[in-house]
Amino acid sequence: MSGKSLADALYRARRRIAPMLAGALMIMVSGTAFAAPPTAEASADPSACVGRYHASLIAIGQSEYPKIKTARTIAFKGDDSLPGSLIFAPPSQPRDSDEMAALRQATAQARARGRAAWLASADKRWIADRIVTELGEYLTQDESPYLCGGVPDYLATVRSFADRIASAPAEPAEHLTVQREVVRRAIRQAFAAMQPVPAPRFAPPERGSDLFAGLRPSKDAGRMTAFLTPAAHSTRKRVYGPVIDPDLPPLAMAEVTPLASDRNRLAALDGLVAAARAGGFATPPKGEVAVTGSVGETRRALETGTRPVLVRLAALKSLVVGKQAAIGDPLVRRVLLPAFAEIEALDYLAHRPAGGDPMLAAIEATLDAIEAAHAKACDCAD
Repeated sequence: MSGKSLADALYRARRRIAPMLAGALMIMVSGTAFAAPPTAEASADPSACVGRYHASLIAIGQSEYPKIKTARTIAFKGDDSLPGSLIFAPPSQPRDSDEMAALRQATAQARARGRAAWLASADKRWIADRIVTELGEYLTQDESPYLCGGVPDYLATVRSFADRIASAPAEPAEHLTVQREVVRRAIRQAFAAMQPVPAPRFAPPERGSDLFAGLRPSKDAGRMTAFLTPAAHSTRKRVYGPVIDPDLPPLAMAEVTPLASDRNRLAALDGLVAAARAGGFATPPKGEVAVTGSVGETRRALETGTRPVLVRLAALKSLVVGKQAAIGDPLVRRVLLPAFAEIEALDYLAHRPAGGDPMLAAIEATLDAIEAAHAKACDCAD
């Protein structure tokens, strides 16, 4: 169905309200003489219900509807605070289908910059714009005796057209779980690569040498040859015993890196950078400037509610990217780059709004508010 049918459907839904209510009022008037005595609940004035509902619509227009307009601006123009692409390119490594799906979702969010996926369709753009306009007109309409009638049909019509522009529902929870495991694996590999090299051990003393066989044979040559010839194992013996050596201390459980919040992901980045500095891989003062120069920006990002992880990643890029990278060891750069890239992908998935589209989520919240206001205010007897 084309986008213009939305206006016709909404117009028909609102036009049906007046005839239905007019017929209902005529039946009520004609049956007044034969009706039962009015109860306290039925004697409520319908105009009072209309007045309460109209006041609720005005309140919704001042509280919920502005969120739709803000989300609409971002949906069409994007968020200027986002870079519009990934700061660190995803590493080329084997991934299963779930990991590939999570990475594609994160990459799409980075490129979209907060813009909605339905912007590629002109018909869906018109429907979205028409829904926003229609809700604005509905919330600002004048008070009338028919205001409480036909609201369920009206909301069902708007929801049906909102569902048409909604993209296929993604699986943010599953993507988050998968990407968290990918990040933890990359962090473990980075820490393992930055471990100090084990100190060399001296070779054991020389036990035997073939030089003895080159000496002049003597009367004990037969016994010497038998001594130098290793004994062959005729049979294999099976040793029985405990699987775990009781003399050794128990192995500690592997520590799980928390990654649920912005502060957790910032702590993971700080831990990687601190390990690189402690291992002597970051050459001062470049490493010091790159790390400490982002602390103030990250703190401001946390206070203003922007994306502090992206701010920190942008500041850490000079550590591992470029000819003048502060970390000169190629092996360490090779493991830090994937760790930074996976953390960035996780941050995009973690900040994915509920429902996948901020504008559609704001529209649904406004419709829910209208439905709740109608159920609460329009309780007068018909």
